[in-house]
Amino acid sequence: MPKNIKERIIKEVAKIPDDKIVELYDVIHFFRIGVETQRKIAKDSRKTALNFFGIWKDMPYEEAKVLDEIQSRREKTFRKRTL
Repeated sequence: MPKNIKERIIKEVAKIPDDKIVELYDVIHFFRIGVETQRKIAKDSRKTALNFFGIWKDMPYEEAKVLDEIQSRREKTFRKRTL
């Protein structure tokens, strides 16, 4: 973040009346907690997705054939709906 933005924020905070500082702190604190939570969720989601990738890599031929058939039927059904 550009240094001048932080300086501008500090100047604005300095202008807040003392009786409103607690409210401002709560807003800033909960905003930061929300950002950290979003980052953790994104990291956990990415980790879960990476664990899931390749799950079908060692699938037996017979099972793969069934999935191919399901995919084929879905494509045919979808084409009929769009025509």
